[in-house]
Amino acid sequence: MRVHTNFISEEEYLAQMKSGALLNPRIDSTFKALFTQPTEESRNALHSFLEAATERKIKTVELTANEAPAAFENQRGVSYDILCIFDDGKPANLEMMAFNQQYNYGKRAEYQVARLETTYLKKGDTWEKAPKVYQITVLDFVYDKKTDDAVSRYAMRTSDNRELSNTLNVIFIELPKVTRLENSIEKNTALENWAIFLKEADNPKKTGIIQKLTETEAGLMNAKQSLSSISTDRDLWVEQFRQEIHERDYRSGIAAAEDRGHKQGLAEGEQKRNIILAKKYMTMGHTAEEAAKFAEIDVKLLNEKN
Repeated sequence: MRVHTNFISEEEYLAQMKSGALLNPRIDSTFKALFTQPTEESRNALHSFLEAATERKIKTVELTANEAPAAFENQRGVSYDILCIFDDGKPANLEMMAFNQQYNYGKRAEYQVARLETTYLKKGDTWEKAPKVYQITVLDFVYDKKTDDAVSRYAMRTSDNRELSNTLNVIFIELPKVTRLENSIEKNTALENWAIFLKEADNPKKTGIIQKLTETEAGLMNAKQSLSSISTDRDLWVEQFRQEIHERDYRSGIAAAEDRGHKQGLAEGEQKRNIILAKKYMTMGHTAEEAAKFAEIDVKLLNEKN
């Protein structure tokens, strides 16, 4: 059972838990819980996801503190979501962005990955010891409208596409773009299949696809088991309810602001038309009062025609 949005109360929303519904892994609190439980399934799922995202073999993964230390007074803080250290000391931050909050995600990701680099390059280390760092962001909205690719990998390169050092790596996973991948599970990359799982794991209409995914990859099977386990946690359902309310309020505020702007624009446009028409009538010899009246009639007729 997929979480529905036409709920009346918190009690009705929480009743889904008893019916066997799965939590939405695209909600931040659920996403974090999915990968950070002290269970074998959760640890295996995190390990599998990180290998798929970084395209490298990882022996061990350790979760660590998610606050980046400040290098100087008044430096902007960074709070990472799921901060991991690999066996070779390379760090990665994994996060879910449930809805578009209308700011520059590209600059945000660049800042985060740069802070990762400065945090884990120790004083006295040579530049050769600068660790390869990863900022991995799952987006439940379209970020780059210029491509249909669900997975985009960014690194510093020259204008003719020559790699600089491959040290700072940003990976964006855009979930709305995965629909076209559902019929090519066997041909998809491991990360593309993970994207399908995160997009559809709680959708009862896609149980066949999820079953096929979990049969294909052990890490995805572990993720399904971890998600099923945490979906019995009432506190997570409460948190999800609150986050969905917050998102709905945010979207409603944006819609209201756009509506006010539209109405204001129409009013300003009508006022400008009045002025232009009135000036035209005054050049024809009418008084200001007559010109204003004729202009008002013209604008009214134009509005009725439209």
